[in-house]
Amino acid sequence: MPLERFDVRILSRELVRASDPPPGFPAVHAVSNLDLLLGPFPIYLLCIYPPPPGGLGPVLAAVRAALPAYLSRFFPFAGRVVRRPDTNVPEVACDNAGAELVVADAAGVPLSAVDFARVDRSLGMVQIPFDAGLALSLQLVRFACGGFALTVATNHLLADGRAFVVLLNCLAEMARAGGGGLSRGPVLDRSSLLPARSPPVYSPSLDAEFARFTPATMINPLLAAAMERRLYRIDAADLAGLQIAASSGDGGRRTSRFVALCAHVWKLLARAVGDSDPNCRMAWIVDGRKCVEPSEGALDLYMGNVVTYTAREASVAGLLRAPLHEVAAAARAAMASVMTRGRFQELVDWVEVNKTAYKDGGKWTEAVNLGLGSPALVISGLLPFAIDGDLGFGKPRLVLPWLRHGRLGSASVTVVPCPGGDGSWFVGGTRLWPRLVEVIEAGPESLLKPVTAASLGFEAPHGSRL
Repeated sequence: MPLERFDVRILSRELVRASDPPPGFPAVHAVSNLDLLLGPFPIYLLCIYPPPPGGLGPVLAAVRAALPAYLSRFFPFAGRVVRRPDTNVPEVACDNAGAELVVADAAGVPLSAVDFARVDRSLGMVQIPFDAGLALSLQLVRFACGGFALTVATNHLLADGRAFVVLLNCLAEMARAGGGGLSRGPVLDRSSLLPARSPPVYSPSLDAEFARFTPATMINPLLAAAMERRLYRIDAADLAGLQIAASSGDGGRRTSRFVALCAHVWKLLARAVGDSDPNCRMAWIVDGRKCVEPSEGALDLYMGNVVTYTAREASVAGLLRAPLHEVAAAARAAMASVMTRGRFQELVDWVEVNKTAYKDGGKWTEAVNLGLGSPALVISGLLPFAIDGDLGFGKPRLVLPWLRHGRLGSASVTVVPCPGGDGSWFVGGTRLWPRLVEVIEAGPESLLKPVTAASLGFEAPHGSRL
């Protein structure tokens, strides 16, 4: 049986500075209004690796050797997240105070004993809290089998999902090159990305999309504690089957695998809701780089946030009755409706008017996140982004974003491609109601299979420990 929990012991914690700060870089790196839309809170990208041939020592040496030059290229991440005294709006002091490098030990636990399905018991033990002012914390945790976890941790103010993957991939590239150069450098300048108009202009409907994130709008802590976290995997063959079913009856249009999975999850949500509510909602976090700047690849390495939410409510009875291709069409239309430059310009202008909330310590969030009203599930994916993570000792077996769900009442799911490249996907349930877990895992025909140490290749032959 996998361990219910384990302890992580910190062996060392040090600050590493950029070796060659870029000349003339602004002392203060202002964040964009799209960054302020999400606000500051810690996020983690966890990577789990099998044992490297020479143990953790060479891995740590490669990361240490690459980090000073890496921070020179990603200079804001060597700084500190601070607040402007007059407005309390967060920004980044680019003072080269240093990024954090943490080395820890998983207290005699092999990866074969880790519970990867109930991820609070595994990945929740691995990610290490870091100071709120730090812009970057790199964390290496050694397991008894020789395998290890690498966590790239930062503040959401500085990176969305796409930028997170860039942080990991560029670190891996520089580690493989012994601290050498990058094939393509990051885009750090945010000043020219959709500045606010004067005067700001936006649709009044945007006001209804957001709510102040206050104790009065949150679910109580005991309800939040009832939320569960799970990690599933869906095989490439099952994804292909969903894609075929979601494409039939759609005029020959080929539905993407992500849209097909969204339709499947929406129907699972409807089944979980049952007769407890006549309606349920799906919401999507959509990357807007290509519509903000359509030039091919222009914002691929942009370090910041360029995402928006969109949500749709539908009747439970209608979702259960509808064929998959009809649900897929509704999901696709919802995402397409916000994939315009105008949408992101309006968001920028809306924040310009409403960022005064920071003055009194407040924060806005998308209203659908709160989970009030009909049951809502938010889904996002790192699917368009090639995830590398090979530090020179082989690819990770698992890569997954992690954040603390706090007192939000909506369910939340993140989809990530398996690093091995077999076409399967990990589906991380950041927040799931117990009833939704029951429906997802009901019967052997379930397409979303709980992840185990054995399915990740961490079970040694004949049941022996690695």
